[in-house]
Amino acid sequence: MPETTVGPGLAETAEDPVRTDPLAAADRAAQWLRRAEAVAGHLAPGAGRRDREGTAPVAEIRLLKEAGLVTLLGPVEYGGGGQDWPLAYRVVRTVAAADASIGTLLAHHYVWLWIAEFIGTDEKIQHIGEVATRARWFFSGSDRPRSAPLVISDTGGDMLFDGRLERALGHQVSDITMLEGFPEDGEVPVSALAMSNHERLHFEPEPAEFGLRSVAAGTVVANRANIPWTGALGHVDKTFVPRVYNTFLTPTLRLARANVLIGTAAGALRAAEEYLRCQWSDAPPSVSAADVSAGVYGALTARLWAVQALADAVGEESGELHARRRRVSAEERGRHAVRVAALAEQAAEAADEITGGVFRAVGATGARAAGGLDRFWRDVQALRVHEPATDHRRTVGRHVLRGETPEPTWYA
Repeated sequence: MPETTVGPGLAETAEDPVRTDPLAAADRAAQWLRRAEAVAGHLAPGAGRRDREGTAPVAEIRLLKEAGLVTLLGPVEYGGGGQDWPLAYRVVRTVAAADASIGTLLAHHYVWLWIAEFIGTDEKIQHIGEVATRARWFFSGSDRPRSAPLVISDTGGDMLFDGRLERALGHQVSDITMLEGFPEDGEVPVSALAMSNHERLHFEPEPAEFGLRSVAAGTVVANRANIPWTGALGHVDKTFVPRVYNTFLTPTLRLARANVLIGTAAGALRAAEEYLRCQWSDAPPSVSAADVSAGVYGALTARLWAVQALADAVGEESGELHARRRRVSAEERGRHAVRVAALAEQAAEAADEITGGVFRAVGATGARAAGGLDRFWRDVQALRVHEPATDHRRTVGRHVLRGETPEPTWYA
């Protein structure tokens, strides 16, 4: 991996851990986490400025590429990290602690990068895995592809995509955009990967939201965007070949998003701690004031540790199922989806509690802190609004009371 030119410090992580033998798998994972921490160290100082400006994170995505994080899941033989999903979730959490917007983009990238594994044929899995890893492509797509599916016309050799792909994240800074639509006379959706600079794809940016202001969100407008039928993932002779693993996309994406929430909460605690230590160094607090802050921090830290432990446990379960994706059953997928729903609910509640609770510790001046503590709370609210916790609660409750598991469908 080439040494990064983004800033000092990452040069220390430039040696590729997957090529340093003989290291145990745990040692290699630890090195990748240290690399993610180095990236987070570069992202954190400018996160407040990026939040205020709301510009597309061009340099930040370049940093992820140069650090090798975009190819963490890629095959080793093509220059990838060869790592697993449990580590990918922890990397997302680490990056999100520095900047929730970049953590969100990285989480979605990992899922869309894996789209060929979810639904592709063996040929496509091998091909996309190789070219995406060698080129260090960054992937984008809609975080709610079913909200406005594209319409596909069949010209014989090509598919022509038309329509609006809403809530697309990172299209402006990506190399590949995932398209999905329905043939005019079909009921089975078709997914395909397009170069983001395709001449028939145009981007309409969304107005700045109150949080996640650097995810480059908007609508991708497809105007007869032509993709060869050979690019229809999971299709053989224009017919889709289904398997249970197709439906793992949703729990995988929800698990990645949950880790963004947890990382954002951890970032808020860290920023508040740094702010408070700085304040105390200038004016030591009274014993009573220190005790109040210690009590608040103790409660919030315990909440964070608990949800992190649950996230790691569910992440490990996910990794075991991904590892045997060719043999996974619908029942296993359903039970896992329930566990992911429980984590998603807990992550949302914990992140809300922590990012709001830090203000009780730092006091009124905390909202004006240089680190911008308010951005963590706003980012959490922006994440939560796109995935209501009540859906997750019902999923868990129905499983406990009735033994039901979510019906495995394409995305839900």
